[in-house]
Amino acid sequence: TWHPDPLKWPAVIIWNGSFGYDLASVGIFQMYQNLKESVAKLCKYEEKLGGDLYFALEPKPNEGHPALLIPTVASALVFWNKLEEEFKITGAKKGVNKEFGHSEMIGLDHVYDTIEEIDNNALVHMHLNSQGYNDGIILGGPGKYDIDHGTRINGMNIAIAGLIQDAGFNRWKGHDMQVRPYDNEEQGIDRVIRSVLSWEACAQAAQELDKEQLMKYLKNRETAKAEDIMREALVKAQNYFDRMYKE
Repeated sequence: TWHPDPLKWPAVIIWNGSFGYDLASVGIFQMYQNLKESVAKLCKYEEKLGGDLYFALEPKPNEGHPALLIPTVASALVFWNKLEEEFKITGAKKGVNKEFGHSEMIGLDHVYDTIEEIDNNALVHMHLNSQGYNDGIILGGPGKYDIDHGTRINGMNIAIAGLIQDAGFNRWKGHDMQVRPYDNEEQGIDRVIRSVLSWEACAQAAQELDKEQLMKYLKNRETAKAEDIMREALVKAQNYFDRMYKE
């Protein structure tokens, strides 16, 4: 049964993991063209059936191949624009499923990725899981394989939560994470719960940000004071998490 709100109807997530290559050659352009034609046919077929579904490309820089087509949020946005231009595919209900950890894998800024999604009306779906290293506790970070840690409480997530709140995003958010190999069943479930609550805590802290004061500090280039506001929000988020987890 679909959600009664059409704005929350399902999305087809097109992960790029099989759209990759191992060899640098002139054939890559044809691969890219083949992908455009295939996705265009899929979208046109779905339009004939009613056009109720959303479509989202999930970018990833590598794994399962050393290099992948559609490696970044920006390249996903370009891809949809090219489909609209070349194949007359409607841009409505087309966008990105940004996985935070995929941007973090190669050191990109997933906060700015979110801004590009908003600016291009491409917020369709998102995966909140982390590459790690961004909370000062969990190891991982750029240059590593796709680790799929759960969502972390950090300032970047608070910023993203605030951005999508202001943009009116009310679609689905996923926790495409992996429990650790040494977790038993109970520990694995607990890890997922912690991920969900971590995001909810960040979202609550973002909602309570003194944005007017924050913007005043930024306008006056008082960035240390702006940092204080974000740090206070971070502390609040951790307190919200502690409270929800105990309940």
